[in-house]
Amino acid sequence: MRFGLVVEYDGTDFHGSQLQSNARTVQGEIEDALHNIFQMNIRVHFASRTDSGVHARGQVGRFDHETDMPADKIRIALNHYMTEDVRIRCAQLVKDGPDGFDPRGDASARTYVYTFNDAQSAPALNRKYVTHVRKQLDADVMNTACQSLVGSHDFAAFAGPSTPADAPTRRVVESATAIRTGDNIEFKITATAYLHQQIRRIAGVLYDVGRGNSSHELVGQLLASAERGAASHVMPATGLCLESINYDGSGECGLPTISTTDSPDLSVN
Repeated sequence: MRFGLVVEYDGTDFHGSQLQSNARTVQGEIEDALHNIFQMNIRVHFASRTDSGVHARGQVGRFDHETDMPADKIRIALNHYMTEDVRIRCAQLVKDGPDGFDPRGDASARTYVYTFNDAQSAPALNRKYVTHVRKQLDADVMNTACQSLVGSHDFAAFAGPSTPADAPTRRVVESATAIRTGDNIEFKITATAYLHQQIRRIAGVLYDVGRGNSSHELVGQLLASAERGAASHVMPATGLCLESINYDGSGECGLPTISTTDSPDLSVN
């Protein structure tokens, strides 16, 4: 049996989402909770890898285990055993086996939001989820710059150091906007996949554009250059959040459903 999870976490005190031997991670937290529930080691797989300090509202994961415990009871039990900075928002049965649900491979799009705050003073509330900047930003020119991102482009200029030298760097961006709400400017981007640090490096360019240090044309120029890592300004992780991950077809958690022929028989004799 395979269970899909929608996971929300405050990344402040996590060293990223993926398991590390000597650091606290989101994967480690969930796997420890599963061990408490089922008294065995169970591996969790995520759709997207988030770096240290990055938050998520809609991370998606899955694990395999044979049990008669309903999915929502598993959600409740996981949340009982985990700390308050990570929550399972939803759990559902998904198709298992070799052709079963793959959170990474089956995702059709991923949406991230990077939030700038340009208030005169840094906020006390929500300070963990925005990046405060000292100069007023022009959201309109930032939004204009975002339009150059849309479509299929070589994002080599925005690739971080963990991007393998021989890895393809072309990505497809479905939409990108920068919209002001009060003292916050939300840079929202939806794409099929991303390179290491791609969004935080794009955010760095948008910051320079928004404060008037660079033209809105810089984004297009960097894309055209395809020079690995040319966009070197990496904004802090604090303002970045994995908003949602989309799949074709949806069940109660927004994940692909299993057909009645695939559904396990959980009846009690």
